[in-house]
This record gives sequence, structure tokens and C-alpha cells, in this order.
Amino acid sequence: MLKIITVFHLFFIILFANNSTLIINNKIPIYDDFEIYYIKDYSKSLSIKDIEKKEFNNFIKNGFSLGYSNNTTWIKIDISNKSNKKNFILTLNETFYEKANLYYKKDGKWIKKENGLLTYIDKREVSYNKLSFIFDLVQNESSSIYLEIYGKYSYFGKIIIYDDTYFKQKNFFDSNNFYIFILGITFVILFFTIGLCLTLKEKIYYYYASYIFFNIIFLIKISGILTYLDLQKYIYVLNMSGAYLGAFLILFSIEYLEIKTYLKKYYSALRLSSLLYFFIGFMFFFQYEPWNRILNSASLLITLVLLPLSIYIYYKGNKKSIYYTFAQIIFFIFAILFLLMIAGVLEYNNYTRYGIAIGSTLENLIFLILIIKRYDDLKESQLKAQNELLTIKNSQEELLKKEVEARTKELLIANNRLSDLVEERELLLKEILHRVKNNFHMIIGMLWFEEQKHKDTNIFSDLTNRLKSMSKIHEYLLKDSSNIKDIDVKSYFKEVIQTIVDTYTNKKVDIIYSIPDLQIKFDNAISLTIIINEIVNNCVKHNDSLDNIKIFITLEKNDEIVHLQIRDKGKGFDINQINEGLGLKLIKDYAKKLKNSTYNFSIDEGMLFNLEYKEEIWNINF
Repeated sequence: MLKIITVFHLFFIILFANNSTLIINNKIPIYDDFEIYYIKDYSKSLSIKDIEKKEFNNFIKNGFSLGYSNNTTWIKIDISNKSNKKNFILTLNETFYEKANLYYKKDGKWIKKENGLLTYIDKREVSYNKLSFIFDLVQNESSSIYLEIYGKYSYFGKIIIYDDTYFKQKNFFDSNNFYIFILGITFVILFFTIGLCLTLKEKIYYYYASYIFFNIIFLIKISGILTYLDLQKYIYVLNMSGAYLGAFLILFSIEYLEIKTYLKKYYSALRLSSLLYFFIGFMFFFQYEPWNRILNSASLLITLVLLPLSIYIYYKGNKKSIYYTFAQIIFFIFAILFLLMIAGVLEYNNYTRYGIAIGSTLENLIFLILIIKRYDDLKESQLKAQNELLTIKNSQEELLKKEVEARTKELLIANNRLSDLVEERELLLKEILHRVKNNFHMIIGMLWFEEQKHKDTNIFSDLTNRLKSMSKIHEYLLKDSSNIKDIDVKSYFKEVIQTIVDTYTNKKVDIIYSIPDLQIKFDNAISLTIIINEIVNNCVKHNDSLDNIKIFITLEKNDEIVHLQIRDKGKGFDINQINEGLGLKLIKDYAKKLKNSTYNFSIDEGMLFNLEYKEEIWNINF
């Protein structure tokens, strides 16, 4: 019975066992579908001769994922060359192992090919960022090759063996091309986001631009492109980009999801968690482990926090958070695949290895659409506000137009009423002026009849001249009653003085005027009329013996000061004679009516009279 069970056991082992020997033939130029054996050297001291004697009991399908391990791992591949070629190239399809040595036998001796992350590109046997080796296989013989690998990161990769001519032609899928394509998309997103930052200057756009910037650094780090620049020694420090990615993702999420509005109690905690990510990123400048594993765990944790928060906020009323949730779910799926792969749970393949770059790019594109939509919503709200303001403006203008029309109508009615009142006032004023003038003329006429009784005498001539001077201003106003506030002194004084001169029919009197075009107040004009009348009369009377009397009248203005000067070229007179007369009393009384007035007489080759006063309102007509 035991023999039967043993036979059946061996039968099933043979039936389901995988072919562990890689057979190279002429049918295909690329070989990656085979199994590999491996052992872990925890002492990190075994040599190829020691390994050759070891029995490799652990085997796994190519596309290995062994998780984190602080040891050296040896991989064994059994190969049988059934092709007509002997030169081949082996690549690990990864860049990050600090030690990657290939061993194979040739002519009974072990050949060692050294390579590793820190080996510069020009020192490598194959100028390729992925760790690669050239090796020979004897035709129609079987042999084993060994790989010794060590790194600080998780142990994963895929061993690919190429026909050397096919490798040189590069007619195969190259992850470098994939990363260059992804980086190109991400750079375009960054430039577009920087434009939004400069235009809108809001925190959310700065956070997103920073997120994209560190995403680019992260992609450069995991792509191995640094090797071509001989900057691969910075790969551990650049792992800080992953931490800063998480920090700016949190800050962006806080703003976009409006955490402060919908979940105020989580706002401070989330901002504090972003500071924790900044701290983790800072620690990468000093030490790679354990901060790398802490970052991987923290990245998974923050995604698990933000996802339910975005869903909750959606049900709280922020409907736009559904798109954020969709982007996070996509990234979360690919991130989980990647984390499970580096943990050794899932096997290494294109989905688990490069899916995180695809998920990150899809997330970036969705976020870009979200911020563009936010920008469009902002513009739309501004446009809506402008339209509302325009509507309000139009309605206000319509109301204002109606109000203006109503007020204009009222003003027209008031203006018409005022015009009627002004016309009535002018008629009334003209009537008063006409009556006053007539009264003056009647008094002058009565004085003339009385004077006729006394032949060869002019007893009433002075009084008559005074009355005529006072009457003259009423005659002047009858010509233009539109302005009784100010009097045009140039024409008015000439008429007054000519009336005085005409009284003395037997005298030749020349008046030389120097009067500018100016206006003075009505009351001041009356006072000046009386004063001029008295002075001119005295000039004529006291020069009775002269055949030709010349009188000079000058009126000047300096700022608000009016200066009146009257002089003649006569023989002069005794100043004491006029001090006792009515004329001087009139001059004194009417001079007092003028503001801040001063006057004086002087006798020097004729009489000179000076008067100054302050004219409060001074208008000049040109």
C-alpha cells in the first residue's frame, strides 16, 4: 500500500512540476517565462564557491517579489542553450540594487561580472540604467548562472535574457519610454498649474503645483533616469519626495474638500498630519531606514483616512467631492497593488510595478480637471455676479432716469415760476426806479423855478447837482435792471460827471478819465457818486477864473483795495474853506459808508484828492 501511495505521489509531482530549466532556442529573442531558485544569505559572507555547493530549495516564478529583507539574496537560473547563438544579455529590469553580481562558468572557471546602483553608466558593461550583464553560453550545453543581489529596498524584479543583437536594436518594451511619457504629461500639468497660480494666487493652486512638482521628482527617482546623469547616489535622499507628496496632498485635500466648513473638528488634525509628512521627508536627508517603511505605511494610512472623509463630505452636501473620491480610489487601487508587491504578497508584473505611476498620473489628470472646473466655476460666479450687478445697475439707471425726469419736470415748473417772479420783480423794480427818478426830476424842476426868481444867482446849483448825481444811478439801472448788485463804474461815472459838467454851460471843462472795466457794489457806487460830485463841483467853482479847467479822474484796483484819485491843474483853494461847508460833511459821511476807507486833500499846483477803501466783492468783466 505504501509503495502505491509513493508511486502516485511521484506521478503527481512529475505531472504538475514546472520545467525549471530555461531552454534557449532560435524561435524567440527574449526569454522571461521561466522559474528561478533563490536562497538568502543572512551572513552576507558566502562566496560563489560556497553557493555552488548549496542546495536551492526555494523556487519562484520569474517576476519575483521577495519583500523586505536585510540580507544578500542569491538567484540561480538553469539554462540549456539549444540555439545557434552564444552571446546573450541578462537584465534585472530594475535599477536600485547596490550590489548586483553575475556569475557563470567558462572553461571550468567562474566568471564574475560586477554591477550595482552606484556604478556610473560609463563604467558599466551595458550602458543601461537597468542592471544588465553580457554573458556567454556554450551551444548545446546546459549550465547554471547565479545572481548575487543586495539593496536597501524591497527585493523584486524580473530577469530577462535577450539575444544580444535584439537588445542592441531595442525592439522591446522599455520602461524608460513609459516613464518619459508619464513625465511629459506631468510636466505639462505642472506648467498649466503654475499658470493658474500666477493668475488666481489661491492656496489650493500652490498646494497642487507643489504636489505635481514632487510627483515629478518621485517619478524620476523610481524610473532610474538618474543613472544616465550619474546622480543615482541621491536616490535615497530623493525618497523625501514621497513624503512631501503626501504632505501637499493633505493640504490640497483640505482646501478642495472644504474640510474647515464640513468637518471643522478634523481640520487641525489633518494640518498637523501634513507637518508629520514634512518631518518624515526631512529625515530622509539623514537616514533611509526605517523612514522608508514608515512612509509606505503612512501613505496607505492617509489614503484610508481621506477616502471616507471625501465620501462623508459628499453626503454632507459638497457634491464635487465625488470626483476627488473617484481619483483617490484609482490611486488607492494601484498603490495597494504596488505595496503588496514590495511586501512580497503579489508577484512582480507590469500592473504591480508600474501601476502606481499610472494611478498617480490618472489622479493628477483628474485633479487637474477638478481645479480647472473650480476655475470655471469661479469665472462663472464672477460672470453671474457681474450680470446681477449689471441688472441692478440697469434697474437703478431706470429708476434714476424716472427720478431725473420727475425732478426735471418739477424744476421746469419751479423755473417757470421763478421766471415769472423775476419778470414781475423787474417790472416792479423798473416802476420804483422810474418813480424815484421822476421824483428827483420833479424836485430839480421845482428848484429851477425857484432859482428863476433870483436872477444872476446860482443858489441852488450845488443842490441840483447832488440831486442829479443821485438820480443818475436810477436812470442807469432803468437801462439794465437785470443786475442791481454790481455797477459798471466806467460808463456810470462818465455819465454822472458829464451831467455835472453840463451844469456849467459857461465853462470849458475837460475831464481826463483813467477808469478800468470793473464793477463795484451798488451802495458803494452811490457813496462814490456823492463824493465825486462834491469834488468835481469844488474843482469847477474854485477855478472860476480859468478859461479851461482840466480835471483828472483815476480809479484803480489792487487786490481788494480801490483807489480813487481826483486832481486838477487849477490855482487851488483854501482847505479851511471847504472844512466848514456842507460838501465836506457829505464827503465824510459817505466815506464812512465805505469799508476801511481813508481819504485826504492836498494843494500843490492844484487840488489833489485821494480815497482808498476795501471792496469786498470784486468782479471784472472783460
